Amino acid sequence: MEDKIISKTGADDLHEPALSPVALIRLIYRSHSLLLGSGLAAQQDGLADILRVARVKNAAEHVTGALVLYDDWFAQVLEGPEAVVCALFVKIKADARHDQIELDQSQPAPARLFAHWAMAIVAEHHQPDMPLISTTAGLSQGAPWRISHEQEKVLTRLRDLTRGYGRGS
Repeated sequence: MEDKIISKTGADDLHEPALSPVALIRLIYRSHSLLLGSGLAAQQDGLADILRVARVKNAAEHVTGALVLYDDWFAQVLEGPEAVVCALFVKIKADARHDQIELDQSQPAPARLFAHWAMAIVAEHHQPDMPLISTTAGLSQGAPWRISHEQEKVLTRLRDLTRGYGRGS
């Protein structure tokens, strides 16, 4: 049985019938991180592992996006071919490193907003965004980048989801 992605309102956000195989979608979700309970070092190692694996796999699958981690909440935007992003979200929902996974939105995207980001980690409100590079030694900071107005709107949504403004409770 196919796992359909349904929004909190119950509407089919993937607009059946399916879009063309190369149609892009932008999917945003949030989840509760289970990395924090493992201690700071384990949390950093877990995050480094997530970024290292995501960047390799996402580049191979033509998926781009950004991840926010605040306290014990993740919020992520994924962009890419519809079938690939939907399959990735099914895998994400089965990942034991988080729970309470909620789809915020999934919709066709006329173009990528994060075309150069295989997976970026983004800072909290009022802090400059700084890409983190996953290396064999762990995480290290890269050079800051410029953010477009459209990117900032999506990143603000991710920040809001992790800080409680979009959690619905």
